Amino acid sequence: MDIPLLLVPRKAAKRLSHHFLGIASRIKPSFKFLDEDLYKIDSEMQSTEYLAHLVFNGLFYFAMALFLSYAVLYRLQNPQAIPYSLLAGLAVGATVFFFGTLYPRWLGRKRIADVDRNLLFAARHLRIQTTANVPLFESFASASHGYGAVSDEFAQIVKNVQAGANLAYAIEDSAAKTPSYYYSRILWQVSNAVKAGTDVGPVLSEIVDFLAEEQRIEMRSYGAQLNTLAIMYLMTCIIAPTISLIFLMVISSFVELPITDTVFWLILGGLVFIQYMFVGLIQSRRPVVAI
Repeated sequence: MDIPLLLVPRKAAKRLSHHFLGIASRIKPSFKFLDEDLYKIDSEMQSTEYLAHLVFNGLFYFAMALFLSYAVLYRLQNPQAIPYSLLAGLAVGATVFFFGTLYPRWLGRKRIADVDRNLLFAARHLRIQTTANVPLFESFASASHGYGAVSDEFAQIVKNVQAGANLAYAIEDSAAKTPSYYYSRILWQVSNAVKAGTDVGPVLSEIVDFLAEEQRIEMRSYGAQLNTLAIMYLMTCIIAPTISLIFLMVISSFVELPITDTVFWLILGGLVFIQYMFVGLIQSRRPVVAI
């Protein structure tokens, strides 16, 4: 896994970060969530090593921001150049460090979206294969191509079984590592069916029907949210600015209120920013479905 915002070459950073393993081990109890986050994205890096990289990266940005801010403030002949430079360095270094602690969780959410996007299609593939009396292992091998992140997980299951692991335990291991709720639920049920020696086909049929219905519910819920967001958009970006401009023009005719081009540019910039935020809000609430 790459370290976020790392400007130093990876090999050099790995070598230099070993000097901060002691600091990382001391602050590790305050970041216990990193163990689970790194495990769920299947990272080879342990939390102590990852924190050591973050400490080194934060200090590097601290030194860089300190030097640059001091150079600018010194050239401007600011008498408070040193304290302001220290504050700037601390702010930048702390921001980079804490962003790095949240980066594995962001990768985990991205992985959930990647898995959920093709999960229904992959589950249907497994159902068709098992209904045709194809062995479950061969079904996983067949579905290990063409379904994005889900195929990557299935390929890892196939690899573990070929290395000597039991199929049921390989499925359980994949379910435990993958942060997707629906993926884990499907594989746990498949694993239980394998352990019980029952036919996997009916189990997969029920799972596919359940997953399709859950995605339909998410789509209906998203449609209901869009109605509310549309009303908020009309109020914030169309009605409120229009009424405000009319009110401003009426007031300026009674009171000497200077309305320059700068005011209109500020209003336009505010509207563009609000619309950008609305687009981001709508995209963030959009469900990852593939029916």
